[in-house]
Amino acid sequence: MANLRHQAEADLSLTLEDPSQWGLPVELIDPDGVKIITNNAGEPLTGQVMYESIVINPDTGEEIVVANPVVTLRRSSLPRIPAAGEKWLVRIPVDPTDGAPLADFIFDATRAPGGSRSIGYIKLYLRRAQQN
Repeated sequence: MANLRHQAEADLSLTLEDPSQWGLPVELIDPDGVKIITNNAGEPLTGQVMYESIVINPDTGEEIVVANPVVTLRRSSLPRIPAAGEKWLVRIPVDPTDGAPLADFIFDATRAPGGSRSIGYIKLYLRRAQQN
């Protein structure tokens, strides 16, 4: 029997990255300007993109759905793991249809990347990049 953590991480190639499941194209540009468009296996970088997220209103405790995407990526697919406080550009499709154009987002400064090192994924909380 395989180690369950190892198997869960291996299954992320299907559940997060497979275009027939949740996988959508993702491009990352790290703080040094290095563009990451392929995973460590040389295939196009893909991940799960959820176009809305839920935040809690601190005054009422009410859940509010906001149009700030969350991207979940397999850690072992990335040559460099984003860290809290770093400035990365993240390009994701504007919607989940095939061939949708990519839009520019940055990390939401109010939320550190989340996820699980035990299973091997990272969640990036995004907000639309502003042009100056």
